Amino acid sequence: MKADRQGGETSAAQKPAPRVSAAPVMSAARKDKISELPSGPWGVRLKSEAENTALNLLAQAKEGIEAFKRSDHFFKYKAAIVAAWLVVSVATLVWAPPHSSGADNRLGASLVVTTVLDHPVYMVKNDGSRTWREVVVVVNRTYRAAASEVQPGQNLTLGPKQLLGENGSVAPINLELQDFELRTAQGNAWLMEAGRPR
Repeated sequence: MKADRQGGETSAAQKPAPRVSAAPVMSAARKDKISELPSGPWGVRLKSEAENTALNLLAQAKEGIEAFKRSDHFFKYKAAIVAAWLVVSVATLVWAPPHSSGADNRLGASLVVTTVLDHPVYMVKNDGSRTWREVVVVVNRTYRAAASEVQPGQNLTLGPKQLLGENGSVAPINLELQDFELRTAQGNAWLMEAGRPR
C-alpha cells in the first residue's frame, strides 16, 4: 500500500504539463472596435464618420451651453465682455482701414498725409525689402524734393518748405495735395493721383 501511494505520487509528479497553443489572442476591446467600423465603400464610411463627428461636436456644444447656463453671473459678465471686445475688434478691422495709401506697388511705398500746426506734412514709408536710391518726390507734377536713399522700414518726411518748384520757388504753405509721385533708381510709383490714393 505504501508502494502504491509512492507509485501514485511519483506518477502524478511525472505527469507532463498541458501544452499551450500558440494561436494569437485578440482582446475584447479590439474585437469591439473592429465590429464598430462601418462596412461598405469609402463614401459610405466617410459619411458615417462625418455624421458621428458632427453629433459629437453638437453634444459637446450642448454640454457647454448647459454648463454656461449653470455658471454664476460673474462668469457670464466676463464672457459677455470678451465677446463684445472681439466683435468690436473685428468690426474695426473690417470697416476702418488705415487712412493711407497701401504698399501695393512694386516699391512697397506707402503715403501718410497729416497736418501739423495747420501745415500739411507728407510721409513716404519704405515698407519694401530694398533700399531706395536717388529718391525724387514730385508733388502736383510741379514741386520736387530729393533724398540720396531711404532704407527699408525708414521714411521720408517733408512739408511744403522742402518742396521746390521751377526757378527754386518754394511750394505754398497751404498746398493742397492732388498728385504724389515717387521716383527712384529702382522704379516709380504713383501714391496719389487726382486727389485719390493709389
